Amino acid sequence: MTVGTLAPSAWPKARKLRISGSYYATYLLLGLMLTSVGPCMSDLEKQTGSSTSAVGFLVVILSLGYMAGSIVGGRLYGRLVGHRIMSTSMVAMAAATPTIPWLGELWQLIVAFFLIGLALGMVDVGGNTLLVWLYGPDVPPYMNALHLCFGIGAFIGPLVMNGFAAATGSAVDTYWLYAALMLPAVFWLAAMPSPEAPTAAQGSPALGGALRRYWPIIALISAFFFMHMGAELAFGAYITSYADDLFYSESLARVVNSVFWGGLVAGRLLAIPLATRLRAGGMLRIDLLGAALGIGLILLLPDSTPALWVGTIVLGMSIASMIPSSINYAGERMPITGQITALFLVGGSLGSTILPLMVGRLYGDAPNTRPEMMVYVTAVAVAAAVVLFAALALATRRSFAGEDAAITS
Repeated sequence: MTVGTLAPSAWPKARKLRISGSYYATYLLLGLMLTSVGPCMSDLEKQTGSSTSAVGFLVVILSLGYMAGSIVGGRLYGRLVGHRIMSTSMVAMAAATPTIPWLGELWQLIVAFFLIGLALGMVDVGGNTLLVWLYGPDVPPYMNALHLCFGIGAFIGPLVMNGFAAATGSAVDTYWLYAALMLPAVFWLAAMPSPEAPTAAQGSPALGGALRRYWPIIALISAFFFMHMGAELAFGAYITSYADDLFYSESLARVVNSVFWGGLVAGRLLAIPLATRLRAGGMLRIDLLGAALGIGLILLLPDSTPALWVGTIVLGMSIASMIPSSINYAGERMPITGQITALFLVGGSLGSTILPLMVGRLYGDAPNTRPEMMVYVTAVAVAAAVVLFAALALATRRSFAGEDAAITS
């Protein structure tokens, strides 16, 4: 049997590492782009003459585009060559990104960020789905490594923007660098063979059949994505403004933002070896406990600078592996297809749209800002995620019990 006829999970290890390397490079860029609005929010306000809440709406627009891209991508993966979809999306994003520093009207930025979000959503669905197809049941550590790369991009983004702000006077100029970095990733993806759906996924029921069979799990995991992705983006988007309003200069506030994403990087580094020893459910229990402790510390000690630093790091570390562990958790219970992955990410993008929008509306503008509302919204989302995970564990236990009863009868 030749390599070309083998299932992707049976390809030589070196080939799989080269392919997954292209995904890792792409996710580094996703981390830079998806978290870029918060650290340069004040410069975008000056560029457009808009208020904080108006510019904060760009986070919502980015998430709406991401949601649309997730839906479209979910329908395309499995029908077309996966790497062709991902590389085309990256080209579109590379074309839209360098226009951001030139756009002086808010509506123009809304169009640009929607298009960027559309491309991001399609790439994200592809990376998660194709990696599962590439590694099969061995995917957990590689999935955590994929999302580690996102965290690295999110961590270094605010620091790079600080450098551009010092050098050029505007952090928004960083988008020119991001656009240039996308081009090598496009060529890398295009040069690699694309994994195809494994036999199990090809023979799995269509989306309608999967919804009928697994709808409690799909619904609960999608809602779980809503809460933890929404909490991550709401906190990450507004922690710079929160720290600036309460404690620091704008430059140091960007460092607080970077510390949050640095905690996420550290958490995902720890998650790679842990994923080889713990099942996804155990990983998620640890994550939720840590997230509750981190945001709880900031909530209970709102005037404490050490509590802000420690709580921010702990929250970042705890949220770190929720996305890959959630996908791994689902993969232990059902076949993963592009459309099912898209449903999870649509749930997450809804949270990433609605929760930052809520924070923006409740946060307000000077002189009547209410920074504490960011903490309240994040805390409620984490508490809701805990409840949803408990319901998910109960639903899957009942589902497996029902299947076992059907088999024995």
